[in-house]
Amino acid sequence: MRLAVLDLAGTTVVDDGLVLDAVRRGLVSVGVPVAGPRIPALERQAVAAADRPTLAVFTDLLDGDVRRARLAAEACEARLRDAAAEGAVRPVAGAAEAIGALREAGLTVALVSGFAAETRDALAQAAGLAVDLMLGPADVRGRGLPEPDLLLAAVDAADTERAETVVVADSTAGIAAATRAGTGLALGVLGGANAGPRLRRAGAHDVIRSVAELPARLGLPQPAPALLVSVPEQAVPAQPVSSSTPGGSGAVMP
Repeated sequence: MRLAVLDLAGTTVVDDGLVLDAVRRGLVSVGVPVAGPRIPALERQAVAAADRPTLAVFTDLLDGDVRRARLAAEACEARLRDAAAEGAVRPVAGAAEAIGALREAGLTVALVSGFAAETRDALAQAAGLAVDLMLGPADVRGRGLPEPDLLLAAVDAADTERAETVVVADSTAGIAAATRAGTGLALGVLGGANAGPRLRRAGAHDVIRSVAELPARLGLPQPAPALLVSVPEQAVPAQPVSSSTPGGSGAVMP
């Protein structure tokens, strides 16, 4: 493998309610009462839509009302940036070390998400994740996960082949995108949006407990052990420098 494409929230950044709290903030901002009767169903719908572009998620949640969806998406992402600024964002245990091991072995590491660039970069920086590329919907004309465009842009940017690419995601959207892109390996990861069986049904070749296990899964030296929380497979869960590439624009971390 020459390229590792990793999801952000739930895969490399701990999502212990972080995103759902931001979704609630977005809904409240456009008049949906957080204690209203629709909220449980809307929250389930939001979880099912994990890792899709934020605007697309709110457009679905708000029955196609794009104007309100834009306002809600802005409030949602503002909440996530506030969380990053407040120190409420942290990496998955062992994620930074695993990324370091992949880069040390010569792999290009890319982070992808459904967030706007400002939000994505704030989360990655707050979590201390040093990667080579960061890509989001704006880099592929809004066609985020589960479309394959983000992954194909990462492949182009890394000047490699789809067969030499591993994708790691905690959501069915990420796995579906890997399947559509024809990447060499698609790994589901536990502890995020979707449980192991759903990730397998979406097309995951295998499911691992944590992204910290990725170097070993690829036959690379394993970094120093990190404290891993056992997650049953059935369970649900330096400033970036802009860089232009043939496959899109991302942020390069040192």
